[in-house]
Amino acid sequence: MATWLITGASRGIGRAIAQVVLEAGHRAILTARRPGTLQDLVAAHPGKAIALPLDVRERTQAFAVVEEAQRRGFSPTVLVNNAGYGLVGALEELPPDAIEKQIQTNLLGVVWLCQAVLPLLRAQGGGFIFNISSIAGYFGFKGTTLYNATKFAVTGLSEALAQEVAPWNIFVCNVAPGPYRTDWAGASLEKAPALEKLDPDSPYYELHALMAERYAQMDGQQPGDPAHIGRVLLHCVEMGWAPKHLILGDEARQTWEKYVSLRQWPELQFIGHAEDSPVRPVGGA
Repeated sequence: MATWLITGASRGIGRAIAQVVLEAGHRAILTARRPGTLQDLVAAHPGKAIALPLDVRERTQAFAVVEEAQRRGFSPTVLVNNAGYGLVGALEELPPDAIEKQIQTNLLGVVWLCQAVLPLLRAQGGGFIFNISSIAGYFGFKGTTLYNATKFAVTGLSEALAQEVAPWNIFVCNVAPGPYRTDWAGASLEKAPALEKLDPDSPYYELHALMAERYAQMDGQQPGDPAHIGRVLLHCVEMGWAPKHLILGDEARQTWEKYVSLRQWPELQFIGHAEDSPVRPVGGA
Protein backbone atom coordinates (compact mmCIF):
# COMPACT_ATOMS: atom_id res chain seq x y z
CA MET A 1 0.00 0.00 0.00
CA ALA A 2 1.50 3.29 -1.11
CA THR A 3 1.02 6.78 0.28
CA TRP A 4 0.41 9.30 -2.48
CA LEU A 5 1.08 13.04 -2.22
CA ILE A 6 -1.06 14.69 -4.89
CA THR A 7 -0.90 18.41 -5.67
CA GLY A 8 -3.85 20.20 -7.22
CA ALA A 9 -6.15 17.46 -5.94
CA SER A 10 -9.32 19.53 -5.70
CA ARG A 11 -10.45 19.03 -9.29
CA GLY A 12 -9.61 17.68 -12.71
CA ILE A 13 -6.86 15.13 -13.14
CA GLY A 14 -5.64 15.50 -9.56
CA ARG A 15 -9.02 14.71 -8.06
CA ALA A 16 -9.53 11.78 -10.43
CA ILE A 17 -6.17 10.29 -9.44
CA ALA A 18 -7.04 10.75 -5.77
CA GLN A 19 -10.35 8.94 -6.17
CA VAL A 20 -8.75 6.03 -8.03
CA VAL A 21 -5.95 5.43 -5.54
CA LEU A 22 -8.17 5.81 -2.48
CA GLU A 23 -10.75 3.41 -3.87
CA ALA A 24 -7.89 0.95 -4.46
CA GLY A 25 -7.06 1.05 -0.74
CA HIS A 26 -4.01 3.29 -0.90
CA ARG A 27 -3.44 6.32 1.34
CA ALA A 28 -3.32 9.90 0.10
CA ILE A 29 -2.07 13.30 1.13
CA LEU A 30 -4.36 15.62 -0.80
CA THR A 31 -3.27 19.21 -1.31
CA ALA A 32 -4.91 22.30 -2.72
CA ARG A 33 -4.89 26.02 -2.11
CA ARG A 34 -8.34 25.59 -0.53
CA PRO A 35 -8.26 22.24 1.31
CA GLY A 36 -11.93 22.56 2.22
CA THR A 37 -12.69 21.41 -1.33
CA LEU A 38 -11.15 18.04 -0.42
CA GLN A 39 -13.13 17.26 2.71
CA ASP A 40 -15.61 15.01 0.90
CA LEU A 41 -12.77 12.72 -0.17
CA VAL A 42 -11.29 12.70 3.32
CA ALA A 43 -14.68 11.91 4.87
CA ALA A 44 -15.32 9.11 2.38
CA HIS A 45 -12.01 7.44 3.25
CA PRO A 46 -11.49 7.82 7.02
CA GLY A 47 -7.94 7.16 8.12
CA LYS A 48 -6.79 6.88 4.52
CA ALA A 49 -6.66 10.53 3.45
CA ILE A 50 -5.69 13.91 4.82
CA ALA A 51 -6.13 17.32 3.22
CA LEU A 52 -3.51 20.05 3.56
CA PRO A 53 -3.24 23.59 2.19
CA LEU A 54 -0.56 24.17 -0.44
CA ASP A 55 0.32 26.87 -2.91
CA VAL A 56 2.99 25.12 -4.96
CA ARG A 57 4.59 28.45 -5.86
CA GLU A 58 5.84 28.74 -2.28
CA ARG A 59 8.88 26.57 -1.54
CA THR A 60 8.43 26.85 2.21
CA GLN A 61 4.89 25.51 1.92
CA ALA A 62 6.09 22.49 -0.06
CA PHE A 63 8.46 21.49 2.72
CA ALA A 64 5.89 22.30 5.42
CA VAL A 65 3.30 20.02 3.77
CA VAL A 66 5.71 17.08 3.74
CA GLU A 67 6.67 17.72 7.36
CA GLU A 68 3.04 17.99 8.49
CA ALA A 69 2.06 14.85 6.59
CA GLN A 70 4.84 12.92 8.33
CA ARG A 71 3.79 14.29 11.70
CA ARG A 72 0.32 12.90 11.04
CA GLY A 73 1.66 9.48 10.04
CA PHE A 74 1.55 9.93 6.26
CA SER A 75 5.03 9.56 4.76
CA PRO A 76 4.77 9.87 0.98
CA THR A 77 6.09 7.08 -1.23
CA VAL A 78 4.52 8.47 -4.42
CA LEU A 79 4.54 12.12 -5.49
CA VAL A 80 2.15 13.34 -8.18
CA ASN A 81 3.06 16.84 -9.31
CA ASN A 82 -0.28 17.69 -10.86
CA ALA A 83 -0.95 21.32 -9.90
CA GLY A 84 -0.89 23.55 -12.96
CA TYR A 85 -2.99 25.42 -15.49
CA GLY A 86 -2.88 26.84 -18.99
CA LEU A 87 -1.93 30.40 -19.88
CA VAL A 88 -2.88 31.12 -23.47
CA GLY A 89 -2.59 33.97 -25.92
CA ALA A 90 0.10 35.37 -28.19
CA LEU A 91 3.44 35.71 -26.38
CA GLU A 92 3.87 39.35 -27.37
CA GLU A 93 0.74 40.31 -25.45
CA LEU A 94 1.17 38.27 -22.26
CA PRO A 95 1.50 40.43 -19.11
CA PRO A 96 4.74 39.95 -17.11
CA ASP A 97 2.91 38.96 -13.92
CA ALA A 98 0.95 36.28 -15.79
CA ILE A 99 4.19 34.92 -17.25
CA GLU A 100 5.83 34.74 -13.83
CA LYS A 101 2.81 33.03 -12.28
CA GLN A 102 2.73 30.41 -15.05
CA ILE A 103 6.41 29.55 -14.57
CA GLN A 104 6.13 29.53 -10.77
CA THR A 105 3.13 27.20 -10.80
CA ASN A 106 3.85 24.83 -13.66
CA LEU A 107 7.63 24.52 -13.29
CA LEU A 108 8.93 25.79 -9.95
CA GLY A 109 6.12 24.05 -8.09
CA VAL A 110 7.41 20.76 -9.51
CA VAL A 111 10.95 21.63 -8.43
CA TRP A 112 9.95 22.52 -4.86
CA LEU A 113 7.91 19.36 -4.31
CA CYS A 114 10.66 17.14 -5.73
CA GLN A 115 13.19 18.77 -3.41
CA ALA A 116 10.90 18.27 -0.42
CA VAL A 117 10.08 14.62 -1.10
CA LEU A 118 13.33 13.20 -2.50
CA PRO A 119 15.15 12.90 0.86
CA LEU A 120 12.30 10.70 2.11
CA LEU A 121 12.24 8.53 -0.99
CA ARG A 122 15.99 8.01 -0.81
CA ALA A 123 15.79 7.10 2.87
CA GLN A 124 12.95 4.67 2.16
CA GLY A 125 14.93 2.99 -0.60
CA GLY A 126 12.69 3.94 -3.49
CA GLY A 127 9.46 5.47 -4.69
CA PHE A 128 7.76 7.22 -7.57
CA ILE A 129 7.51 10.76 -8.90
CA PHE A 130 4.89 11.38 -11.58
CA ASN A 131 5.18 14.83 -13.14
CA ILE A 132 2.00 15.71 -15.01
CA SER A 133 3.26 17.42 -18.13
CA SER A 134 1.37 17.41 -21.43
CA ILE A 135 1.72 16.41 -25.04
CA ALA A 136 2.42 20.16 -25.28
CA GLY A 137 5.66 19.36 -23.47
CA TYR A 138 6.98 17.78 -26.66
CA PHE A 139 5.46 19.88 -29.45
CA GLY A 140 4.77 23.61 -29.62
CA PHE A 141 1.45 25.08 -30.68
CA LYS A 142 0.76 28.70 -31.54
CA GLY A 143 -1.11 30.60 -28.87
CA THR A 144 0.16 28.41 -26.03
CA THR A 145 3.77 29.59 -26.04
CA LEU A 146 4.27 30.01 -22.29
CA TYR A 147 2.33 26.87 -21.45
CA ASN A 148 4.49 25.00 -23.97
CA ALA A 149 7.62 26.46 -22.40
CA THR A 150 6.73 25.27 -18.91
CA LYS A 151 5.71 21.81 -20.06
CA PHE A 152 8.84 21.41 -22.20
CA ALA A 153 10.79 22.32 -19.07
CA VAL A 154 8.97 19.74 -16.95
CA THR A 155 9.66 17.10 -19.60
CA GLY A 156 13.38 17.88 -19.57
CA LEU A 157 13.46 18.04 -15.79
CA SER A 158 11.76 14.66 -15.51
CA GLU A 159 14.12 12.93 -17.92
CA ALA A 160 17.25 14.30 -16.24
CA LEU A 161 15.96 13.72 -12.70
CA ALA A 162 15.11 10.12 -13.53
CA GLN A 163 18.80 9.55 -14.24
CA GLU A 164 19.94 11.33 -11.08
CA VAL A 165 17.81 9.31 -8.68
CA ALA A 166 17.84 5.90 -10.38
CA PRO A 167 20.54 4.60 -7.96
CA TRP A 168 17.99 4.84 -5.13
CA ASN A 169 15.29 2.90 -6.99
CA ILE A 170 13.24 6.05 -7.53
CA PHE A 171 11.22 6.16 -10.74
CA VAL A 172 10.53 9.56 -12.30
CA CYS A 173 7.89 9.52 -15.02
CA ASN A 174 6.88 12.38 -17.31
CA VAL A 175 3.14 11.97 -17.83
CA ALA A 176 1.96 13.61 -21.06
CA PRO A 177 -1.82 13.52 -21.50
CA GLY A 178 -3.72 14.78 -24.48
CA PRO A 179 -7.21 16.24 -23.94
CA TYR A 180 -9.10 14.78 -20.96
CA ARG A 181 -12.44 15.96 -19.56
CA THR A 182 -11.37 18.61 -17.09
CA ASP A 183 -11.93 22.36 -16.84
CA TRP A 184 -8.49 23.07 -18.34
CA ALA A 185 -10.15 24.80 -21.31
CA GLY A 186 -12.77 26.45 -19.11
CA ALA A 187 -12.64 27.81 -15.57
CA SER A 188 -8.96 26.93 -15.06
CA LEU A 189 -7.76 28.61 -18.25
CA GLU A 190 -6.02 31.98 -17.98
CA LYS A 191 -6.09 34.13 -21.10
CA ALA A 192 -4.10 37.09 -22.31
CA PRO A 193 -6.24 40.24 -22.02
CA ALA A 194 -6.43 40.63 -25.81
CA LEU A 195 -7.72 37.06 -26.08
CA GLU A 196 -10.12 37.42 -23.16
CA LYS A 197 -11.67 40.53 -24.72
CA LEU A 198 -11.15 39.45 -28.34
CA ASP A 199 -9.65 42.87 -28.98
CA PRO A 200 -10.10 43.59 -32.73
CA ASP A 201 -7.12 45.97 -32.61
CA SER A 202 -4.74 43.20 -31.60
CA PRO A 203 -2.41 42.06 -34.41
CA TYR A 204 -3.23 38.54 -33.23
CA TYR A 205 -6.99 38.97 -33.42
CA GLU A 206 -7.51 36.18 -35.98
CA LEU A 207 -5.45 33.73 -33.91
CA HIS A 208 -7.29 34.69 -30.73
CA ALA A 209 -10.69 34.33 -32.40
CA LEU A 210 -9.81 30.81 -33.53
CA MET A 211 -8.54 29.93 -30.05
CA ALA A 212 -11.64 31.28 -28.32
CA GLU A 213 -13.87 29.21 -30.59
CA ARG A 214 -11.75 26.10 -30.10
CA TYR A 215 -11.70 26.32 -26.31
CA ALA A 216 -15.44 26.97 -26.16
CA GLN A 217 -16.05 23.82 -28.20
CA MET A 218 -13.50 21.80 -26.22
CA ASP A 219 -14.54 22.68 -22.66
CA GLY A 220 -16.13 19.63 -21.06
CA GLN A 221 -16.19 17.73 -24.34
CA GLN A 222 -12.67 16.29 -24.32
CA PRO A 223 -12.63 12.58 -25.18
CA GLY A 224 -10.58 11.26 -22.25
CA ASP A 225 -11.86 10.25 -18.80
CA PRO A 226 -9.31 11.58 -16.26
CA ALA A 227 -9.81 8.48 -14.13
CA HIS A 228 -7.93 6.65 -16.88
CA ILE A 229 -4.78 8.56 -15.89
CA GLY A 230 -5.24 7.50 -12.29
CA ARG A 231 -5.62 3.85 -13.27
CA VAL A 232 -2.44 3.95 -15.37
CA LEU A 233 -0.39 5.50 -12.56
CA LEU A 234 -1.86 3.07 -10.03
CA HIS A 235 -0.87 0.16 -12.25
CA CYS A 236 2.71 1.45 -12.43
CA VAL A 237 2.99 1.73 -8.65
CA GLU A 238 1.45 -1.68 -8.00
CA MET A 239 3.73 -3.19 -10.66
CA GLY A 240 6.77 -1.55 -9.04
CA TRP A 241 8.04 0.16 -12.20
CA ALA A 242 7.31 3.19 -14.35
CA PRO A 243 8.65 4.31 -17.74
CA LYS A 244 10.37 7.65 -18.13
CA HIS A 245 7.59 8.85 -20.45
CA LEU A 246 3.87 8.11 -20.62
CA ILE A 247 1.91 9.48 -23.58
CA LEU A 248 -1.75 9.16 -22.58
CA GLY A 249 -4.88 9.33 -24.71
CA ASP A 250 -5.72 8.70 -28.34
CA GLU A 251 -5.26 12.32 -29.43
CA ALA A 252 -1.87 12.56 -27.72
CA ARG A 253 -0.76 9.42 -29.53
CA GLN A 254 -2.00 10.78 -32.86
CA THR A 255 -0.16 14.05 -32.26
CA TRP A 256 3.01 12.18 -31.37
CA GLU A 257 2.83 9.99 -34.45
CA LYS A 258 2.16 13.01 -36.66
CA TYR A 259 5.06 15.12 -35.44
CA VAL A 260 7.74 12.66 -34.35
CA SER A 261 8.63 11.54 -37.89
CA LEU A 262 11.36 13.53 -39.63
CA ARG A 263 9.13 13.53 -42.68
CA GLN A 264 6.69 15.68 -40.73
CA TRP A 265 9.49 18.01 -39.58
CA PRO A 266 10.85 19.60 -42.78
CA GLU A 267 12.22 22.45 -40.64
CA LEU A 268 14.56 20.06 -38.80
CA GLN A 269 18.02 19.80 -40.33
CA PHE A 270 21.16 18.02 -39.10
CA ILE A 271 24.64 19.40 -39.76
CA GLY A 272 27.63 17.33 -38.63
CA HIS A 273 30.90 18.70 -37.23
CA ALA A 274 32.75 18.17 -40.52
CA GLU A 275 30.03 19.62 -42.74
CA ASP A 276 30.19 23.14 -44.12
CA SER A 277 27.16 22.92 -46.36
CA PRO A 278 24.67 25.71 -45.76
CA VAL A 279 21.33 25.31 -44.12
CA ARG A 280 18.78 24.82 -46.88
CA PRO A 281 15.36 26.47 -47.05
CA VAL A 282 12.42 24.13 -46.63
CA GLY A 283 11.80 22.44 -49.94
CA GLY A 284 15.47 21.82 -50.74
CA ALA A 285 16.09 25.03 -52.71
